[in-house]
Amino acid sequence: MPSQMFTRSIGLVAVAVAALAPVGAMAQRDPAYEAARKAGQVGEKPDGYLGVLSGGSSVSSLADDINIKRRAAYTSEARSQSVTVDQVAFVAGCRNILRTAPGEKYQAPDGSWQTRTSAPPIRDSRCP
Repeated sequence: MPSQMFTRSIGLVAVAVAALAPVGAMAQRDPAYEAARKAGQVGEKPDGYLGVLSGGSSVSSLADDINIKRRAAYTSEARSQSVTVDQVAFVAGCRNILRTAPGEKYQAPDGSWQTRTSAPPIRDSRCP
């Protein structure tokens, strides 16, 4: 039953997560973030956060900073929607993976890192 409750809440959260676009947009304006994405050093994860694939401590620091900002935005949205932070983050992860461009990295539901092609990305079956 908890899984059913989670799935039902996803639809409600999906609408609210659209308001979080500015967090991603701010990060995308950062040239270092853009370079790391294009180089395949970072990728979108299903949990709504960035994963680091390579690039050392500077890329890790960049991803940590973006993830802290994402967590703050998810927490705020979760409070306003009376849902969990994990639910908001999951829906954001679904959206972020869908928005990857060809050549960018994302994590598939099985945990493997994929490079986006022109085909739709592999996403969790619970994604809205």
